[in-house]
Amino acid sequence: MHGASGTAEQPAAPSASPFLIDIPVLPAEPPGTLYVVARTTPPPQITISASTYDEDDAAEELAVWLRANGVERPFLVVSGHGQGLRRHISGATGIAVPGRHATRGWARLCSGAARGADAVVAIGGGRCLDVAKLVTVGAGIPFIAVPTQLSHDGICSPVSVLPEAVGGLTDSFEAVAPCLAFFSRPTLVKAPIASLRAGIGDLLSNPLALYDWKLASVAGVEQINHAAWHLSAESFLLIEPLLVEPLGPERVDPALVGLLAQALVTSGFAMMAVGTSRPVSGAEHKISHAIDFLFGGRAHHGAQVAFASLVSLALHGLDVEGFRQCLVNLGLPHHPRQLGLSHHDMVAALLRAPSTRPGRFTILESAALDEAKATVLVEALWGQS
Repeated sequence: MHGASGTAEQPAAPSASPFLIDIPVLPAEPPGTLYVVARTTPPPQITISASTYDEDDAAEELAVWLRANGVERPFLVVSGHGQGLRRHISGATGIAVPGRHATRGWARLCSGAARGADAVVAIGGGRCLDVAKLVTVGAGIPFIAVPTQLSHDGICSPVSVLPEAVGGLTDSFEAVAPCLAFFSRPTLVKAPIASLRAGIGDLLSNPLALYDWKLASVAGVEQINHAAWHLSAESFLLIEPLLVEPLGPERVDPALVGLLAQALVTSGFAMMAVGTSRPVSGAEHKISHAIDFLFGGRAHHGAQVAFASLVSLALHGLDVEGFRQCLVNLGLPHHPRQLGLSHHDMVAALLRAPSTRPGRFTILESAALDEAKATVLVEALWGQS
């Protein structure tokens, strides 16, 4: 656990140099290797609005853009945050508004209503897009994503995360990626800053997912897809400049949301290249899933993943304290109490984590933590309880 510290109560003073985490080195491919990307569908075409601050202008752009792409009879899946963007869209065959009732079964019911449309257009946050992915599968028509928040990298991924029952635990399953995606910069600029922080947090874990992927390759249980690997690494490198200074509301502008959108889309492309989340999801995601399972979601997915990355860093022998300061700069949780968790809760989450995705080999499987080892790790990271 090299690099772990027992004093998280008072974060270190901001460093003059940015936190850097090295991307692990891949073995060289044999000369003459013909590498084929295992992508079943082409990556979506991405459009970022010309409008920077007026959402009504962006809404008009969206309506014109949909018609230019042959969408005359869309079935809309719209959240509360997406109502402004849909105001100029005409010809909709139906509108679904996801809420707490938005389960897999509800999405399947919506599929029947969507079958007369020429596309499913989702305008909203993560739950809205996840519902639309499943509606699209049932309706057999194209899916178009219009995110209103940049809180995670699933926007352009072929993965959907929904519960089977109202109030139940969510689970990830293969769905469909969008063929087109439209990003309204005015909408994204005014989104809650917690969602932007979470989006950056989700990408912070990409290098650690690659360390775990390489570990699985060395153990002989998985092969590495080099194209997906490089896309995952690229998405992290895109947001690395955002890690130097505190992220407050004054820093949120069209340029920042454009950069974050590009990084999240690139991370989604990495998943598309292999059809799973392997390039961007490792032990830190397992820990976040365990927190969800045992205690219910305590923060945005990306925020929990960034927090859980502290454990992965410690187990891999990487720079825990530099990363902790990065979390402080970004306004992301860096201590269990910020998620309403105790040290005992964290030990329970670490012991539960490997079973959340048993087929994925990570540093957790290599470390083989028992209660005693997990307790030592938690105390090394966050002090005595």
